[in-house]
Amino acid sequence: MEQYGNATTYNLELVLVQNIKRGLYWDRKVKDITEWSELVDEIYESVDNVEPWMSGNARGPSTAFNLIFRLGQIKPDVRQVRQMLDHRDSPYIRAVGFLYLRYVCDPRKLWNWFKPYMRDEEEFEPSPSGLGTTVTMGEYARDILLDQFYFETIFPRVPKTVHDEIVGHLKEMGLPHVAKGNGGQGGPDRRGVSDEGNKRPASVKASLSVAMGQRAPNRAGTREQGRGMGTELQEKRASDKPAPAPREDRRRDDRDRRDERRDDRRGRDDDRRRDVDDRRGRDSRDDRREREPYVRRSRSRSRDRRDDRRDDRRGDRSNRDRDYYRRDDRRDERRRSPDRRRSPDRRSPDRRQRSGSRDARDVFRERAAPVHIDADKIRTTYG
Repeated sequence: MEQYGNATTYNLELVLVQNIKRGLYWDRKVKDITEWSELVDEIYESVDNVEPWMSGNARGPSTAFNLIFRLGQIKPDVRQVRQMLDHRDSPYIRAVGFLYLRYVCDPRKLWNWFKPYMRDEEEFEPSPSGLGTTVTMGEYARDILLDQFYFETIFPRVPKTVHDEIVGHLKEMGLPHVAKGNGGQGGPDRRGVSDEGNKRPASVKASLSVAMGQRAPNRAGTREQGRGMGTELQEKRASDKPAPAPREDRRRDDRDRRDERRDDRRGRDDDRRRDVDDRRGRDSRDDRREREPYVRRSRSRSRDRRDDRRDDRRGDRSNRDRDYYRRDDRRDERRRSPDRRRSPDRRSPDRRQRSGSRDARDVFRERAAPVHIDADKIRTTYG
């Protein structure tokens, strides 16, 4: 059989699916069922109502809806679904089959599935024993086919045109075409929802608050006789409840609570700042310790370089001073030497003789050589 809609939740409400998967019944029993026949046997043994949530404990999904979700995972074929609808061992097997169709069947095919059972007279109780009324299987099938709401949960929406066609078919058959709600039981259910015009049931949150013996936010005065929460216990708790404090006292209490919360926040902020400062201080000390060997080595190298430069400068200055004094010594020696003042030519006579040079003063001491003129040669040459 082809499934319509969401292939993960099988069109069940998400909050219902989440609670099913977190439940012990699902974890220890239902998820291990792998065959359709095993699931039908479990319905026969364990299901005694077809409401979505357990009575008196709205936090837990009912046995029937655990098995409906598992049935969606097993994906029965058309023959198996038809066998569930015609089963005679338990009306709850048939009711689970109708609910499965209402969730996963294409809305345009619902009437073909439901039509043969519109006048079915088998009776059963959709709610737990003592919390509802008896209805026929035909009334139950018509109600879930026409209504979008089912106790505290919701069915997939049927398009308006398809809904009108279903209403038309029911009119032709002379059957009621207005849903009563609560699986055909009608009237206010045990969670306090009125029967005025198919009013939407309360939310899961509201059902939770009622099941825990609290006042539902949208249903003042409503109580539920839940598991371990009998009427006598609830009335006793209501009578033992202290009277409300005056408005002025409530305001004073509110101010005190606000002051306490503000002081707590300030204290937490101060502690957080101190922790941050401590971490920063530890980090800085650790960084200094890690950098200290490198800094010490770097400083030592810098001192060595400065000492080397200082020694170089001192050596250069010593060399310059030595050259300076050497030049002074030579200058003083020249000044003190008499030979240097007397003789411009510092070389010895022997050296002058070897080089063939003459003293300039000798040139002036010698007389000029006589000049001989050959008159005949001049005449011959120049005519």
